[in-house]
Amino acid sequence: MYLFVYGTLCKGERNHHYVKNEICISEQAFIRSKLYKGEFYYPFIVHHESEITFGELYKVDDDIEPLIDKLEGWHPDDPSPLFHKKLVQVQTPKVEVEAYTYFGSAQLNKEKEIRSGDWKVEGVINTQPVYYFAYGSCMDNARFKKAGVDHLFERIIGGAHLNHYEMLFSHHLTDGARADIGEAENGLVEGVLYEVNEEALDYLYMREGVYSYWYRPTVVTVKRNETTYRALTFTVITKNPNKAVPLHYAIEIHRGAARHLSKSYGEQIVNTFTQHLPVEGFIEYLEEWRNKGGPC
Repeated sequence: MYLFVYGTLCKGERNHHYVKNEICISEQAFIRSKLYKGEFYYPFIVHHESEITFGELYKVDDDIEPLIDKLEGWHPDDPSPLFHKKLVQVQTPKVEVEAYTYFGSAQLNKEKEIRSGDWKVEGVINTQPVYYFAYGSCMDNARFKKAGVDHLFERIIGGAHLNHYEMLFSHHLTDGARADIGEAENGLVEGVLYEVNEEALDYLYMREGVYSYWYRPTVVTVKRNETTYRALTFTVITKNPNKAVPLHYAIEIHRGAARHLSKSYGEQIVNTFTQHLPVEGFIEYLEEWRNKGGPC
């Protein structure tokens, strides 16, 4: 069966071991509902057609189902369970399926609405330290300096890898596209890992257009050397086909990659901006960069 999880069963959460060995279809799935924190720090959802809860979609073996039912306190013969098991339509960036999930009953007290609709985001931003994974123009510090916030991004952990994702350019503005990530089974995205504070997060939410519903925060697991980190990053809500980026944006990505990422990944970026999604003026910039001593 298919199972949609949105709280403690998600990756990195305390009950994830129940589904750890099952098939994860998508960790960027969502359903129509509203997410709340209960009074004992557990999440639950209620049906709401105009709200979205983000979570993970799994294909699980039949013997897992009764274990999850017990964990959620649900039994078909119980007249007043804490959670109700229901079939819902689950959307992912690539497929839409019908899956089971668990809705909170009227017995549960709504201590706090999770406005992001994402329990993992709520956990990460309220845990210290907070890590931020930048894969686009925020790998470079030019605009941090221009905005007077470069001091908030001085704690650079270094280059990190995000497996099972690919780089997209799906957010369209009048001057060209902006970077995005999307799930891809054999994909790899490199980026820069920062340790940030609340003030830095406020700036990032503004810069990424979270309040304009351009991007939304999400949590990914990245790896640097042999260490893994749960990190906050941002992904485009309404994805469009890939499109070339403006020159200034391509330069920022290239500069950040040249400083922090692997040579092979830097070559992929150059290939993107010169061949796959050519950026006018990028070849001239690249020649000037190399003449000034930048790596080939």
